[in-house]
Amino acid sequence: MHSLTLSQSIDPKLWMYFVILLAVIFVGGIAIFAIRRALFSQDQSITHKTGGGLLEHLDEMKRNGQITTEEYEVTRKSIIEEASRSMSEETPTDPSSS
Repeated sequence: MHSLTLSQSIDPKLWMYFVILLAVIFVGGIAIFAIRRALFSQDQSITHKTGGGLLEHLDEMKRNGQITTEEYEVTRKSIIEEASRSMSEETPTDPSSS
């Protein structure tokens, strides 16, 4: 009696296709991960620069009753002042106008 193991009973071409399939899945997963990371990092940097996410969150907190209207106004003004200050620091000045 001669018994065959699983690796001996499967065609070698089938093993090659299986390995190629695993490689494609692995490379595709890495590519998807990299693309998602790039897209989400761009969204976060835009929201951070404009302050839009902070103001939306603040407005939601006011609507839910987590903060008072006075706290909302003080914090909103502070966020707007900080955003305009950072925007003016990022704007390059023209040396010929000085």
